[in-house]
Amino acid sequence: MNTAACPKRPSIIVIGLGNEFISDDGVGIWVVRELKKRLSTTDIAFEELSVGGLQLLDYLVGYEQCIIVDAVVTGIRPPGTIYRFVQAAGDKPIRLTSSHQIDLSQTIELARLLQADIPQTITVYGIEASDTTTFNDHCTESVTQAIPQLVRLICRDLLKHETDDKSRCVSAFESMTSNCVGEWEVIIC
Repeated sequence: MNTAACPKRPSIIVIGLGNEFISDDGVGIWVVRELKKRLSTTDIAFEELSVGGLQLLDYLVGYEQCIIVDAVVTGIRPPGTIYRFVQAAGDKPIRLTSSHQIDLSQTIELARLLQADIPQTITVYGIEASDTTTFNDHCTESVTQAIPQLVRLICRDLLKHETDDKSRCVSAFESMTSNCVGEWEVIIC
């Protein structure tokens, strides 16, 4: 009989959505790569995905916490604006437009109806995109400038749930303010 302990599955998943070869659409991928560089822990899984909708559901199952990062096109705020939305169990689902088949809120709603083992709270971060159609291996300047700020915000959120090493991220969140627009928290840096 093998008495070796099975490796513990991470309790947190951070998912970057997008296509790294279509300008600002790749911002979720770039943010996840930066987070991987800063965070060294076995309790966080990182995924870079160019899928969404029902395909995303497979990546949510079995985790206690989920953070999703994606490009957002609202046309309301300038490119580079950071948005944060927390979708908790029991909350009225938000309606997010998506280029990834059915939208995220519909996926979460379906998973909860099916009683799938998904996180009770899913935090979605978005950066207002400027260009989501041009083939390019980097984001526009305004979106690129917002990436470090978003990385710090996500680190702050992750550290709220971690107790073993609070020094993994340096946070500059104190210099930021936020206000609410609709159901999204808009972070103004």
